Formats: sequence, structure tokens, C-alpha cells
Amino acid sequence: MPIERKLAAIMFTDIAGYTAQMSKDEAVAISLLNKKESVLKPLISKHNGTYVKSTGDGSLSHFNSAVDAATCAKRFQESIYDDKNLNVRIGVHLGETIFEKGDIRGDGVNIASRLESMAVEGGVFVSKEVHDQLTNQKEFEGVPLGLQSMKGVGRLIEVYGLKGDKLSEPNPNEYQDNKIEKHSDDEVPSIAIIPFRNKGKEEDAFYAYGISADLITDCSGAGLIRVESLDRIEKIENYDKLDITALASKLLVRYVATGSLWKMDDVFQLSVELYDTKESKVLWSDRWQERWDNLIMIKGNISDGLLKALDLKPKIDKKVETTNTEAYEYYLKGKYKLREKRETIEDMEIGRGFLQKAIELDDNLLEAKNLLGWSYKDIGDLDKAMKIFTSTLKQGKELGDKRGIGYQGMGDIFRCRGEFDNALECFTSSLRIVEQLCDMQEIIDAQMQISLVYFLKGDLDEALNYTTHCLEISKEIGDKYGMGLSMHIISLIYWRKGDLDIALENEIRSLEILEKMPIFEWLLCFPFFGIGLYKFEEGDYDTAIEYLEKSLSIQKDTGNWQIMLWTTTTLFLSYKLLGRKYDETEIHTLIKEAEYIEEYCHYSLFLLLEDISYLETAYIQVQKLADNLEPDVAAKFLSYPIPKAIVEEWEKVK
Repeated sequence: MPIERKLAAIMFTDIAGYTAQMSKDEAVAISLLNKKESVLKPLISKHNGTYVKSTGDGSLSHFNSAVDAATCAKRFQESIYDDKNLNVRIGVHLGETIFEKGDIRGDGVNIASRLESMAVEGGVFVSKEVHDQLTNQKEFEGVPLGLQSMKGVGRLIEVYGLKGDKLSEPNPNEYQDNKIEKHSDDEVPSIAIIPFRNKGKEEDAFYAYGISADLITDCSGAGLIRVESLDRIEKIENYDKLDITALASKLLVRYVATGSLWKMDDVFQLSVELYDTKESKVLWSDRWQERWDNLIMIKGNISDGLLKALDLKPKIDKKVETTNTEAYEYYLKGKYKLREKRETIEDMEIGRGFLQKAIELDDNLLEAKNLLGWSYKDIGDLDKAMKIFTSTLKQGKELGDKRGIGYQGMGDIFRCRGEFDNALECFTSSLRIVEQLCDMQEIIDAQMQISLVYFLKGDLDEALNYTTHCLEISKEIGDKYGMGLSMHIISLIYWRKGDLDIALENEIRSLEILEKMPIFEWLLCFPFFGIGLYKFEEGDYDTAIEYLEKSLSIQKDTGNWQIMLWTTTTLFLSYKLLGRKYDETEIHTLIKEAEYIEEYCHYSLFLLLEDISYLETAYIQVQKLADNLEPDVAAKFLSYPIPKAIVEEWEKVK
């Protein structure tokens, strides 16, 4: 029979002291068990439940609703209340459950079992997931026991003991040992999730890497939180060997999550630890096992625990990417090969092969398709990438997926091609989605993308509006990366408006922020370029060269080619004006490699190479941009220094 995963309410029961009773008087013990079963089974049927099996003196059953399960549990305890020899504990949880060959297993069963073992004799313990379903039911009231660590299963669960005239109620003071103190400060929580350590075979490293990367993505989308990106963590040399406090200091985060994974045959040995550097204490730690076929749930369960400890909850529940474990495994292999171990063209092809296999096994695995699209975008095969992104977005809508997977990739390609209106449509659609999800870091990213498109489009007021929002949100969540980059874009906007003083002021502020963060050293190419550009405009060519050379050096070292042509052109113009030599062939090579060249860069190329074709192209671009703007915005755009200079210069030579 096939494996089925679905949400179910699980009830676990157990007779307290049964083992001791068996050793004392076996006949009495068996009598108690028979009585329990005779009362319980009819109640399960009456409340729309299914009795699955006995577990010695315990029993396992499932229900379609949490209300049915809790009602059954309460009625059962009431039914045996007067029998002082029959003391039963009950746990009820609503969660993901695996149905196979008439049996059930998975998180729902494990947590219900742990709730039962925590419960007082004659009591019913339920998880928050169940308690939330009971809030509108008049006969139910609970004693909150806080966020409890379910040791040995890698879960954090809010636990409640049900109240009732014939129910034993717990004393909260007796449940402090495993209680987790959640984040309660006014400050926005900040966390670095360090890539989990692979303790198994080298060929199994993709499990730890892929799960860690997905953990970061899940936690980043939980609202008012700052989560360090995997890319920035990995830029710290020997990050995995640093003391946690030192690492947190470099990343400017309060919380650090670490863990390990060891695959042994068809079982994963896992560990996790969440450390609070402000309080200098471990908030949550656990070691547990997971079966291979539960691989797709590992990431979600850990991220759920981390977010609960930080007192956060995503606006919408994350959908499981796939129910096909093998497909998910191939997806993790592909992600690892493309992002962590891509050194040759062959590596890229192997990574794509893994993703294709994942998609063959589950055609609805949108994350695999999206990653496949980006693998083509990264090498400049825009047509292939666009086809994948468009198809993925359409399929996601048909499946009811609310994430809008595909918009970002499509928007990026449209921008590269100079199709700014289409790019805006995609990025704006993406922004609407992440705003509904309250995904603060994705909101920053989407707004920054929109501001860049408006900048390229020539609508500088709108560009400034969106970038200012980016800066405000970045400050709110303490995102130095977002703050530094926002200020750089703001400075470019003012440069394009012709206000060099404000442009330079913002660029210096950007540099001051990024210089204090070693992990952002690769980003210094942007403020270095900006300062060099503004010094060039002022006629201070020696200072311009100093900063432009610094910027170019970083771009070459890091492979960050976004402004390579613009930087090189401005640098060579400075050389030219000072009578210094430069290699013109380098410029022509960069021109050939460029996907799209902006009008202000074409104008700089005209000044450098004295080739009128670049001026003509710049003039055509200016006119096209103006034609696509509202009349008042177009008039303002044409009055800015660069467009104005292009038009005037063209009028002289045409």
C-alpha cells in the first residue's frame, strides 16, 4: 500500500504504574488493561476516531479533528474517574502523520506520545496546535505550561493541561526543567544559522548543506527578524572553527544556531543548539533520530523550533515542497552541486542532472525548477532561464502556491534586457506577495530591485521613494547590509539628479557602515566606485583614480561584475584627462560581455573612445526613456545633467 501523509489528531494513552502492577499482581494488571480497552474503544468510535493498536498498556488512535480527539480524551477520563486503581495519562497532538499499511507514524505520533508521558495521572495534555482548535469550545480550558523541549525528538511544543471537574490538572512549577524561555525583548531578533556539520561520509555532505540553506530561507520569511544569509556566513574565514560569541560579533547577531547531521544507513542522527549570546546561555539543545523517509520534514521541524524560541510565526504555514523523499534528496544534491561545489562546467551539468531527476520524480517540485532556471540565468542563457521561470510561475498559480516562484528570475532577466516596464511588473508582483507574507528581508530585496529599475528607467523620484523604504526597514531589523547598499543607491540617485554634495554624503555613510563589517568587504566596490565617480565629476581626477582602482580591484577579486564596465570607463577617462595610458582593448572586451549598457555609460564611452555611435545610442536611449515616462516626469528627467548633456551634444553633431 502507498504511503500517505496528512494532518491528523493523534491520541496516545498509557496506564500509569502498569509495569509495577504487573510485577505485583499480573491478573489485576490485565484486568485494568481490559477495562481500559472496553471503555476506550467505544468512545473512540463514538467520536469519529480510529483505534490503531495497543502498545502494551498504552493505545494509539487517530481522529479527523482535534476537537473530536480532545473530547474523546476528556470523556474517557471522566468515565474512569471513580476507579482509583485505573490511572491513565493521555496526550493529544495535531500534526503531520504518515499512514502506511494500516499503521501510523511520524511527528504526530511522536509528539502525542511525549505529551502522554509528560501528563499527570488522570490528566490530558495537548499541544498548542490542539489547544488553538479548542478555543471556541466552551467546555475546554487549559493550564499553560509554556514552550517545552521534547527531548529526543527535536521539537519544541507549547503544552497545555486540560482543566475539568474530573480531570487532574498540572502544577506549572513542576514543568520548568524543559521549559524554553522565548525571546521577549523589544529588539528585533537576529540569528545566524551556521551550516550544519556533516559527521557522516563525504558523499552525504549535501544533506547538511541543503537542510541548512533551506532553514535560513524558512526563518528569513518569518516577519520581523534578521537572518544572516548563507553567502555572508561563508565569507568569514574558518567560520566553523570560531567561538560562537566571536562569530556572533562578526555577524552582528544575538542568536546562533548550530547543528550536526550523520546519516547511518536509513537513519539520520541529528543535533541542534540555539545559543543566546546576550544572555550567554543555551536556549534549546537536543539530539534525536529521524528515518530517511522523513527527510522532507527535518528542515521544517527545526525551523519551527527556532522560530518558536524566537517567538515568531510565519504569516502562512510553509507547504511541504514534496511528499516524495527521493525527489527531495535529488533536489538537495542539485542545490549542493550548483551552489557549494560548482567548480567546472561538468559540475554545473551534474547539478542540473540532479534537479532534472528530482523534477522527473515530482513535477510539482517548484523549488527545483526555480533553481534550474537560475543555473541558466547565471551563465547568460537568458532565453532558457526565462522559459523555465515563466513555466514555473504558471504552474505555481495552478497549484495554488502563494510564493510567486519565478517572478524574481523573470524580473531580473527583463532588467538585463532593458525591458524595464516588464521588470517592474514582475518585481512589483513579487513585492505584493512578500508583503502579504510579512517577509521583511524579501520586502527589502524586492523594493531594492524596483528602485534599481526606476533608476535605470529615469524616474528618480520613484527610485528614491523605494530605496528610502528599503533603508527604513533595514534600520528596523538591524540589517547593515541593507543599510549600506540602500545608501549607495540613494547616493547614485542624487548623482543622477546632479546633487553631488548629497550624493557624496550618502556614499561616505555607506562606506562607513560597510567598512565596519569584514563580511561585507566585497561590497566596498560600490561605495568606492561612487566616491570615485563623484570625484571625477568634480574634476579631482587623482582622488577619483584612487577610489576607482580600489573598486576595480575588489570587483576582479570577487567576480562581482555588476559595475565593471562603468567603473573601468570612468577610470580610463580619468587616465585620459591626466594624459596617462590605458588599454582600450579591455573596454571593448567588457562591452562585448555586457548584457545591457545604460545611457550614462554609453555617454562615458563616447567621451572615452570619441566614437559618435555611442553618443547616438545614448541619445536614442534617452528619448526612449523619456517617451515611456509621464510627461511631467519626462520633463524632469530631461533636465537632469546627464540626459541634458547627451541631448545637447547630439544636437551639435547630428
